[in-house]
Amino acid sequence: MATRYPANPNGSPEGIVGFTTADGRFTIVMPHPERIVRSVQMSWHSPGLRKDSPWLQMFHNARRRVD
Repeated sequence: MATRYPANPNGSPEGIVGFTTADGRFTIVMPHPERIVRSVQMSWHSPGLRKDSPWLQMFHNARRRVD
């Protein structure tokens, strides 16, 4: 189990990164958008998706907000 940096860079208790419902359905996960900035890095993407992944847009939005 990753409990300390660098294996657990966010410092979450017990290395928790996601939660599921009692019936096993996925409900929430902590993404790592810095790891997937190009669509070719995604396990699946829509055929019409541009070269950059949708995750990269989050960083563009943050930069626009700061500027």
